[in-house]
Amino acid sequence: MKDICLKGKDYCSGCEACANACSHNAVSMKADWRGFLYPTIDKDKCVDCGLCQKVCPANNDTNTSFQFREAAVYIDNDAQKLQRASSGGAFGTVARYVLAQGGVVFGCNMDEDYNVKFISVRSEEELKKLHGSKYVQTKVGMIYREVKDVLKTGRLALMCACPCHIAGLKSYLRKDYDNLITIDLICHGVPSQPYFRDYVKDLLSRKAKTGITTFRFRYKPETCCKTLHTTSSKKNVYVGFYNKDYYMTYFLWGKGYRDSCYKCRYPGAEREGDFTIGDFWNNERAKLPIDVSNGSSLIFFNTEKAQKLKDLFEENSTFVPLKSLTEAMGPDKGQMGHPCKNDIRSKIIYVLYKCLGIRGPKLLFKLDQLRMR
Repeated sequence: MKDICLKGKDYCSGCEACANACSHNAVSMKADWRGFLYPTIDKDKCVDCGLCQKVCPANNDTNTSFQFREAAVYIDNDAQKLQRASSGGAFGTVARYVLAQGGVVFGCNMDEDYNVKFISVRSEEELKKLHGSKYVQTKVGMIYREVKDVLKTGRLALMCACPCHIAGLKSYLRKDYDNLITIDLICHGVPSQPYFRDYVKDLLSRKAKTGITTFRFRYKPETCCKTLHTTSSKKNVYVGFYNKDYYMTYFLWGKGYRDSCYKCRYPGAEREGDFTIGDFWNNERAKLPIDVSNGSSLIFFNTEKAQKLKDLFEENSTFVPLKSLTEAMGPDKGQMGHPCKNDIRSKIIYVLYKCLGIRGPKLLFKLDQLRMR
């Protein structure tokens, strides 16, 4: 087997479906010079069965017209649950339902060393491990195999991830399971983990004298939704924020992502998840009679499976149906309308990072700050 992703490396999202599917463990994920993981084949183990190509989502066609069915703004009325959520609490609502049925929830965790990977949780107490935004590529590992093991027992399983990971899971499973619920995220794109970890290491080293010991992308207990990208008043937490923080600024500009993010098949396409969720940022235009200052979720109900669970959101919450994709996302439709646009800066960030370490992107950002003045 020569190539897994037939369209080329630029289309590989790093979903790791190929590595999960190979029963001979001939496929492993190796980092490129920027730190993004790509599959490599051990020729001594490979039996040339072609399964890795068959499960690669990039090799399969995607419907390019988004079918708007139902969407709504959701805000959990439970103040404590709302505070724990990054947005309005949509993910937690489905997750608690699945756990209450004896099911298992799969999602993204960032550990104390700022490694980001998929894990499973089996109790509401453990659910806090999955809270919080992580604007970086997630390590998948063998999580799809674990999902399949749960599904085969008949238990409910919930997977919340970027659409490329949901596509990878479905392609790996190669059949539909009634007891699988999927949520895909409205995603911008992802920088690499080594770049992110070196950024945090440098940041905390520089901020140590001020008492800061922890980094968070968002920290609602202190910042809520009006000031998501400002420093936290909790002295030991640093919250990345726009125009003063180079990692977050380049992320929000759409720079430094994986190559496949700029060719993403999911904006403007059929979504992979039963639900699609994200922040609701369009209320200034939509002018809904709701208070979004403490966070609000945008939910798309993409399948009959999702529509059957709508009662979960309508009870004990602010729940406002939306009429169109434009009302949900604005005229541009944002990440539901098109992928981010790439430019030379994305490559320069990693070239400088490779040559100078984290000092490289910092220098580039200082030049960009001068241009913004």
